[in-house]
Order: sequence, then structure tokens, then C-alpha cells
Amino acid sequence: MIAFAIAKRIFIQMFRDKRTLALMWFAPLMIFTLMYFLFTSSGADATYKVGVYNLNPEIVENLEDNHIEATVFSSEEQAEESIKNNHLVAFIAEKDAGHIDVTYENSAPAKSAVVRAKLQGAVIKMQMGALISLGQEAVAANPNLAQAVPQQPAINEQYLYGEADSDYFTTISPVLLGFFVFFLVFLISGMALLRERTTGTLDKLLAAPVRRWEIIAGYLLGYGFFALIQTLLLVEFVVHVLHVTVAGSLALVMVITFLSALLALSFGVLLSTFAASEFQMVQFIPVVIIPQIFFSGIIEVGTLADWLQFLAKFMPLYYIGNALQSVMIKAGTLGDIRNDLAAIVLFIGIFTILNILGLKRYRRI
Repeated sequence: MIAFAIAKRIFIQMFRDKRTLALMWFAPLMIFTLMYFLFTSSGADATYKVGVYNLNPEIVENLEDNHIEATVFSSEEQAEESIKNNHLVAFIAEKDAGHIDVTYENSAPAKSAVVRAKLQGAVIKMQMGALISLGQEAVAANPNLAQAVPQQPAINEQYLYGEADSDYFTTISPVLLGFFVFFLVFLISGMALLRERTTGTLDKLLAAPVRRWEIIAGYLLGYGFFALIQTLLLVEFVVHVLHVTVAGSLALVMVITFLSALLALSFGVLLSTFAASEFQMVQFIPVVIIPQIFFSGIIEVGTLADWLQFLAKFMPLYYIGNALQSVMIKAGTLGDIRNDLAAIVLFIGIFTILNILGLKRYRRI
């Protein structure tokens, strides 16, 4: 009977806590629905953009029949600039009939592998088509006709970013770096302010003749110092112990990571004002953190449906992952990531203002 009494109390308590029930029952449905659209809107039907110069028209046609969007260029001298300016996966140039030079962008090695396979398939298809048109029996009877069949060209490959053995971890390591900094600071800062609120410390601060912005600034400065130490430790460990490659400036990586920590700090403090307990703070994770993971670069945002790409613009981790990938993989400079940094700073400003306004609900004098 005691067990039933305890169960009855829990039933009553849970049904009174509408927020917990909503997070428990509807958050998984929302996350699973989002995952469904993410994974079904990208993949097999994705189109890959490549640039071509002086390439056999039949190879180009075979590529375009296989989800490749080929753009013809009049010169190969500026292949690198063409890849960057036109967002190409690769640039394919045929100097003569027997040699093809391929420059892969390679910031996403999986895309390079797909284009490589499709190029090889297009070349084989061209050879098979020529063989069929001549007639296999005719070639067998007259070996001289075999010279009319295009030979397998030698394909010379080079990479704009990374190497031939770059793998998926190379792509997502900047994303993971930004995510762990963001997630840990978000959780710790949110829990800390929530504890101060539940223990009455925040009420004492609000009762004192102190401006609300000074309280928020104090929290940001205090926890920001520890976030800075975390940034230095994590980046140094990842680079010098795990030997994760950083193609660009290490100092710029630290700046991005520190701004990510400040963003997570302001975001965690904001959400803590809506949580009644630490348990509810943890329950916010499936709603506000997990969706952002999918838009941070783990899944190629450019291959998603248009409405999902639009949704990604409202996710702070999208800009963090984009900036870190640009610096760590593409050797991006401050000018290359200025828009991402501006978005991160804008999010920090918005969340800080909302934090200051949110303290009104707790001020009693």
C-alpha cells in the first residue's frame, strides 16, 4: 500500500508540473520529427557543383546525368579562386587527351569521394559507349580499331584543403570543439544562477541598490574568466595532444571559442530564469541544444531543404561551427569569418539584454 501511495503522490506531482510533462512527452516528438526532415532532405539526390575546363564533352554529359552540375570555364589558371568563388566541390581540367587534373575543395572529404567516384564512372561510361559503337566483334576481328577507343586517362588529384587521407573526423572536429565549449558552459552557468536564485542569493542582490545590468555584467565577468581558462585548456589540448590540424590562426580559433563560451554563458543564464529546478534546466537540453547540433556542421547544411537552411540561420551553433571550420580546415582569416563573428556577438548582445530585462520578474523593490 505504501508503494501505491508513493506512486499516487508522484502522479499528482507530475500532472501538476505541465512544463515537465511537455518536455517529457512532446520534446522527443519534436526532435525525432526534425531528424526525419534533416536526414530525408539530404543525401542521394544532392547535386554537386564542379568546374570543368577543356574536358571531353561526353564525360561532362555523363557527369551531368549523375547529379553533377558542371560549369564550363575558359581557363584553368585560376582553379583555386574558381572553387572558392563559385562554391565548387572540384575543378576538373583536361590538359590533353591522356591527362586529367582534378583539384578537390575537400573541406568535406565525403563530397570529394562522391565526385571522384562519379568522375571515374563517367570515364568508364565514355569508354564503354565508344566500344559499343564500334562493335565488340569488329574490334576483335580488327585489332587496329581498338586504337579508336578512348584510353583510360591518367587522373592527377590535388586538394585545396586537407590531404587525400582526410576523413570525416577532420570535418567535424571543429564542430565538436565548438559544441563542447558551448554545451558545458551553458549547463554550468545555467545551473549556477539557478542555485543562486533558489538559495536566495539573487534575491539579496536584487534587494540591494544595484542596477540589473551590473548584476548581469558581474555574472558574465565572473564566469567568463573561467570560460577563458576552459577555452585555453581545451584548444591547447586538442591541438598539441590530440594533434588536430589547424590550418589557420590558432589565436583566431581561441577568439571564436571564447566568444562561443560567452554566448553559451548568456544563453544559459537566460534559460535558467525559466527553470524552477535543476531538473527542469536539464530538461531544456533536448529542446534548445540537440536541434542545434544538427545545424552546426555535422550534417552539410547546404544539402538540406531551403526551409531547413533558413532555420539554421537562427541557431547560434551554426555560426560557431561555420567559423571554426573555416579557420581550422580552410585557413580562413578574420575577414573570411567576419559575418559569423558578427552573428555570434549579436546573439550575445540579444541574450544579455533579455537577461537584464528578465531580472525584473525577480526584483521585489
